[in-house]
Amino acid sequence: MPHPLHSHDRALGRHRLPVLLLLLGLAPWCLAAVAAQNGTGLPVVGLESWLRSIPLWLYLLTFAVLPAFGLPLSLYYLSVGAVLTNPAVALPVAWVCMTLNMALSYGVALWLSRPVYAALRRRGLEPPRLREGTQWRAILLLRASPLPWLVQNWLLALGGARFAPYMFFGVPIQACIGAGLVLVGKSLFQGSMVWLAGGLLLVVLAQMGLVALRRRLQDGGGTPRR
Repeated sequence: MPHPLHSHDRALGRHRLPVLLLLLGLAPWCLAAVAAQNGTGLPVVGLESWLRSIPLWLYLLTFAVLPAFGLPLSLYYLSVGAVLTNPAVALPVAWVCMTLNMALSYGVALWLSRPVYAALRRRGLEPPRLREGTQWRAILLLRASPLPWLVQNWLLALGGARFAPYMFFGVPIQACIGAGLVLVGKSLFQGSMVWLAGGLLLVVLAQMGLVALRRRLQDGGGTPRR
């Protein structure tokens, strides 16, 4: 029988893994921001100029649409600060685009699921569906997982999650992570250690909160108010 302390250490390691992976993914951007502040010649000025050359309406349209088809949402979070230089504008605009993309992903997944469900039923199989009373738990567990944004959206829609809880529980979680990434991206283009520290702190706190939430739900705790 394994020692309780060993089991605890393994569990703690599993909960730290998403945070470590997130930090590794952000490492290149952090180094770029530090290098930009120190004037070591990273080509962020050229990237910023190119982003600003894109018509604003086109950039926002692709922000709201393309992540529903596989383009990483994080690329837009990290670059929106170059297109909209005021964070007080960039953050709400990013949240609106993310929300529209989440709704679009839901609609596209439902549309594509029809032939899949029809094929399953022709073979006498019933498509997997989330239970009505526990949809909120499945949504939160999936949103707190390290799965890619697109995979989360499609799994929830294909599993029959209702649109209201899909949006109600999903938007705030993604908004917290997105805010941190927007600030990290802002630090890259401005070379500001303040933006970098604030963005990293927000992302890490959000991820740690999601890990704690996922652990609580897996242990059977937590009841939503809605």
